[in-house]
Amino acid sequence: MGSDIDSHKLMYHPERVNDWKKTDDCFPIYVEIELTNCCNHRCTFCGLDWARGKNIISSEIMYKLIDELADGGVKSVCFAGAGEPTLHKDLKGFLRKCHSQRIDSSISTNAVLFTKEIAEECMPYLSWIRFSVDAASSKTHALLHGTSESDFEKVKKNIQDAVEIKKKNNYPVVLGVQFLLLPENEKEVIEFVKIFKEIGVDNVQIKPYSQNPNSINKMNIDYQKFDYLEKELAGLSSEKFSVIYRGNRMSQLSHEQDYCECYGLPFFSIITSEGNVMPCHLYFGKEYYSYGNINTKTFKEIWRSARRKEIVEEIKKMGVSHCKKGCRLDSINKYLYRIKNPLPHDNFI
Repeated sequence: MGSDIDSHKLMYHPERVNDWKKTDDCFPIYVEIELTNCCNHRCTFCGLDWARGKNIISSEIMYKLIDELADGGVKSVCFAGAGEPTLHKDLKGFLRKCHSQRIDSSISTNAVLFTKEIAEECMPYLSWIRFSVDAASSKTHALLHGTSESDFEKVKKNIQDAVEIKKKNNYPVVLGVQFLLLPENEKEVIEFVKIFKEIGVDNVQIKPYSQNPNSINKMNIDYQKFDYLEKELAGLSSEKFSVIYRGNRMSQLSHEQDYCECYGLPFFSIITSEGNVMPCHLYFGKEYYSYGNINTKTFKEIWRSARRKEIVEEIKKMGVSHCKKGCRLDSINKYLYRIKNPLPHDNFI
């Protein structure tokens, strides 16, 4: 069971890439939606810790938005952001709506509120779920997630129930558990993998912390000292279970970008719980960089607006030196840069 999680998939969308190549623009393939910026945890490593609040996106607006995204050709959405998506009472309805509109959907959750009842309601409509756990013990989990030690047992029980529901109904949803590798949890990696392999999830991901320049938390971690883990973890994968050690992502953190501007912005967007359509996480909370707001305009109007074009051009001129290392658009930018800058022998395939 392989994974191209640290690569990109634009080669599977040649029509959209061709649109971009002709016009420098296109309708996004993927949109991340923040249903709320409320959260029941206070993770020490949260990349959007400064963006938490009390906003909850309107259900009426969300249902309209999903229709608009489908009409424009958006292929997938992920319900994530600064808050916990299971805090929104209509999550199930949004997932069902995406499914009916043939938009692939996913969620990122800390799993505490993803109870058996919620799982039974949501899992038929999901492509994948990412459970953020990050520990193999209740003590470390509480330390990193800013919560009580009792939450860890709830998390394991909820994920176990999700596995059983998947197997019972033969749902195609991929269940993955994430471990953000930090000095505080380094000694628990192997046990973490064993716990969730035994529970029966499809994969675990061992990923690095990537500093968002706006984050309140500040960590400077040398991931080279964790290199030994990749070999130790490799033997724990099996035919039905993958250990995804994101070494490529870790190496990106110590390298400068080899492209001069962000080419990937047309393929991707974020919608905040306030309704702002944003270029990326770097601009959360910065009203000036909002393309527009879905509470007052349709997504298509916003995407085609002169305002969005102005913002994109301004971001291009700023370059990428201020961007966070290991950005999710990094591999996309490398690919698009090569399209924009062909080499003499590219025709010799």
